[in-house]
Amino acid sequence: MHTFSSERGVVRAVSLASRCALWAGLGLAAASLAIGVAGQERAAQMPPQAPQPAFGEPVNIYAPNNVYVPPAEDGEIHSSRVRGQVWLMTGEPGGSNVVVQVGDEGVLVVDTGTQAMAPKLLAQIQRIAQEHGGEHKEIRKVINTSGRLDHVGGNETIAKAGSQIISGEERAQQNAFVSSGAEVLAHENVLRRLTAGGTDEFRGLEPTDAESFEIDNQRFNGEAVQIYHPHNANTDGQLVVLFRGSDVIAAGDVVDMNTYPIIDVKAGGTIDGELVALNKVIAMAAPGPLAEGGTVIIPGHGRACDQADVALYRNMLTIIRNTVQYYKNQGKTLQQVLDLKPSEGYDQSWGGATSGSWTTRDFITAVYETLPAKGPVFFSMKTVTSVPSGKQF
Repeated sequence: MHTFSSERGVVRAVSLASRCALWAGLGLAAASLAIGVAGQERAAQMPPQAPQPAFGEPVNIYAPNNVYVPPAEDGEIHSSRVRGQVWLMTGEPGGSNVVVQVGDEGVLVVDTGTQAMAPKLLAQIQRIAQEHGGEHKEIRKVINTSGRLDHVGGNETIAKAGSQIISGEERAQQNAFVSSGAEVLAHENVLRRLTAGGTDEFRGLEPTDAESFEIDNQRFNGEAVQIYHPHNANTDGQLVVLFRGSDVIAAGDVVDMNTYPIIDVKAGGTIDGELVALNKVIAMAAPGPLAEGGTVIIPGHGRACDQADVALYRNMLTIIRNTVQYYKNQGKTLQQVLDLKPSEGYDQSWGGATSGSWTTRDFITAVYETLPAKGPVFFSMKTVTSVPSGKQF
């Protein structure tokens, strides 16, 4: 062991260390060169690879065949495969969505759009059935998520083109004694409202199978189908349909990617019931690996979305609801609350309409009218069915 006490000794030590580092560096460079040459030889023998997107490179969500693309409204019905056995039909006025499931047993249709677009919708459904259906290609069942005209308008056209019985003696009996068309299922409150008043406006659009249930589990085309009835959400006859195997939810007007939810107070709709329904839809869905994606949720109107989208929608409505309840607890009138613009921060994205069938004023009015005069400001679900107003859903 040597000890360098003089400046000269220190210089000699640094020089020696530098030479060692130089030779080590040359050895490393030579090894790297050899590895590089070998890597080039292997790369030359491999087939060319497609360029990979760089980390952080934006993803084009408007690419063709992407289920999340906003629907076109060009007067035509467009079809796109969502997942599994489920297809989405878009192009209805107002972005109203129709969901179709095809398989060996036939075709199941969720909502039928408007009466004017029914012939074009039927043509697309029959095309999908012929190209992608199983042994039987007839329309067997229609489910209406609500009784609004943009969801039941095509009932007569679509149901008449189908049949509940495929063939044999039972079909002849069906044609002789009952409706020869497909079954049209809806909540009994939908039938009650469509037949009230004795007008001809809804003649031929009534459901043939009106049920009263909270949850109904069926199996169609080999897939478990769950139908959930949220009490007093947008209306008192709302339905949500879950296709378990395909991992797709047809949420009806509980979710609306175009505007604030249309809460029909005269038809039993309430803001607290709407929030209960939204929380249920969120619980029925599952997120993707990074929260985005996962269960595809088809809203009543607008683009398809996922669990995260619906959670943000729910949060926005909860904030507005709580704000209106706070003002109402202070004794403010409806006009005073409207003047305070409790939804102003969200109007650019979800509202802002001052005319038409559903305006921001209509939405805030529905929220105000369905909240108690004095109630908890913060919405919470104490149990599955209880809300701050004390109502049961």
